[in-house]
Amino acid sequence: MEIKMKKLCVLFVAASLIFFFNACEPGGGNVGTYDISSGSGISSARVFYPNNISDLSSVGATTLSSGMGGSKEGMYWLAEPLAEAGMVVIAVSASDNQTVGGYERAHKGGLALLAAENQRSGSPIRGKIGQSGIIGYSKGGGAVINVASELGDDVRTCVALAPWSPSPTRNHTAATMILTGTTDAIAPAYMGSGAYESLPAGVPKLYASMIGEGHFYWNSRSTLGSETDFIKAWLQYYLENNQSAYSVYSNGPGSGMTNYRFDSGTDGGSSSGGCD
Repeated sequence: MEIKMKKLCVLFVAASLIFFFNACEPGGGNVGTYDISSGSGISSARVFYPNNISDLSSVGATTLSSGMGGSKEGMYWLAEPLAEAGMVVIAVSASDNQTVGGYERAHKGGLALLAAENQRSGSPIRGKIGQSGIIGYSKGGGAVINVASELGDDVRTCVALAPWSPSPTRNHTAATMILTGTTDAIAPAYMGSGAYESLPAGVPKLYASMIGEGHFYWNSRSTLGSETDFIKAWLQYYLENNQSAYSVYSNGPGSGMTNYRFDSGTDGGSSSGGCD
């Protein structure tokens, strides 16, 4: 096992070079953005919000990060559709983007920035943020599971994409979605599925793996798949109590998914199955 983990770490180092050259800028008339230069554990951040937010009551908000060697730009592909769906997203670049601990600090810093922006005079999202969640990829994915366990009820949702070595604890209460790729050699699917099985009883949780997809499926996407609809609906239900969103992910796997498992926890019931 030790040799296997060392090989995976070597793959991480090689992979970090790719992250730096895979950034995409958002483009969409329904989304507003602004930048924040830094925060605790954060080298830079960009806030995405729906342009019609002044017409809305409180909305769900989430942090969002990449993984080892990555930056916030690599996750703009997800930030924009979430903002278009009516939520606030703060995409963060970790000051230390080489370790899970660095991403843990970045997500805590992102939550603090959201709280500050919710109070700041002149902020376009002032007074609009309700429940908060966290989303991360790779080492950022391992970090969000760990942070959710640490913060308990202060975090309502957690979405981990190809999480690297997550360690949930008995204090974990956040509704948690874990998505992996079946051919991921860097953060293999067993890391995500193992975390799913380790979550405490009663926690709403979902696991699925994208068929034939590797680690970089989650970085700088140009074409969105069913996983985006799942993530969007997960946040709409657990952050905003949007009842119509529940059926999107609770009735079985999305297109291209396998090893689907869903346990509604305290909502009652569970289901599992393969891909359609």
